[in-house]
Amino acid sequence: MWNLSKKVKERFLKSNLLPIQECDQDWEIALEEAKKEGENLTERLKAELEEVKDELLHVLPSRFIPYIENSTLNQPTLPKQVREDYLQWTRERHKEFEQILDAAYEQTKRAITYLPTTAQEVFGESLHDSTIERIDREGNTLHLYINTEGGFSSKSFVHFIFRNVISEETDEPIQVGQWLVYKELKKTDDGFAFRVLFECPDAEWTIAMKEMDAQYFYRPIVYTTLRDENKIEETSFADYVAKLNPEYKYWLITPDVKCSIKSFSRDLILENGKIEFKQNRMVVTVGNESYMYELDEYNPIKFIYTNVYEDPYAHFSEPVPTEQLVEAALSNEIKLKVRAWNTMHANPEELTDIINHVLGKMKITEENEMMVSVFVNHFYKAGILSKAVIEKYRTVID
Repeated sequence: MWNLSKKVKERFLKSNLLPIQECDQDWEIALEEAKKEGENLTERLKAELEEVKDELLHVLPSRFIPYIENSTLNQPTLPKQVREDYLQWTRERHKEFEQILDAAYEQTKRAITYLPTTAQEVFGESLHDSTIERIDREGNTLHLYINTEGGFSSKSFVHFIFRNVISEETDEPIQVGQWLVYKELKKTDDGFAFRVLFECPDAEWTIAMKEMDAQYFYRPIVYTTLRDENKIEETSFADYVAKLNPEYKYWLITPDVKCSIKSFSRDLILENGKIEFKQNRMVVTVGNESYMYELDEYNPIKFIYTNVYEDPYAHFSEPVPTEQLVEAALSNEIKLKVRAWNTMHANPEELTDIINHVLGKMKITEENEMMVSVFVNHFYKAGILSKAVIEKYRTVID
């Protein structure tokens, strides 16, 4: 039995089609901002409701239909009891979806214990927001290559290997560029079954196979440093290679091939192929096949990966002394600020008074709202927030 499905995801998304303000105070703020900007808030909200009206009529309970028909469901004139009822309904749908995700996670956690170690390590981190880079089919084996840099994994690139494929089902053919949003793995009598929900375009893909394995790779720390400094494009391939640690093993991974690198001395030498730079292109030859990459379109620096992980942000974990925490957490010096918040995140009980003091002085802005939400919810779950702070951040607490 599967917990995840495209239908389940769509039902959840449709229950969140029409967000509304949660309290009178929020409406007052929204109306005041609209007035300052000379915006007709009532008309804008009517237009927003009209855009999703047809879908809402098929999703919402009948008790909300009159407020869709008269276009007041997302207006400040909506009766308070109706507003609270609607908000409660959306919260329940959110909770239901969270329970489904939890069930999928638990089934996956049980199944991965039967996988090889490297595959278990891949599943040990989130693959959400990864993208398909390449799909290869060799007989009864399917190779799926995904770039995980846009997501939440320390790994940069994952190569899934599905051996002895038994079946494959999808409502839309999977393709390069699709985003992985949710996954679920289960152990079967014959091996494993793996389900993924993709986006852009939406697809539900399920594959059953006798064996499943995975390999993963990291970006060299040099790459991450240059990327964060916006210096990737201005760095030459030769200069980049010279900065790599010669004691590590590296791979060349392009849209077409994956080859281990034997040597960077003089020319880049592959274990099972060769690379040549000709005019404004790079040519990779493996066996009898050659692949050309125009340097105007492809930067060869981005093709280099390693199997050694070096945390480029390790310095952010260096704790800030207690006596400096308040000033650091509220400062404009980004690195120091990150270290301060990480220090508080790791020690909520010990730093309760300082955390409440900092949150009491902070102002929520568009720039820091997401960060504040993450930390506030962490501290709220730890049970260390004062009543005043809880009230101040009530709108961001889940």
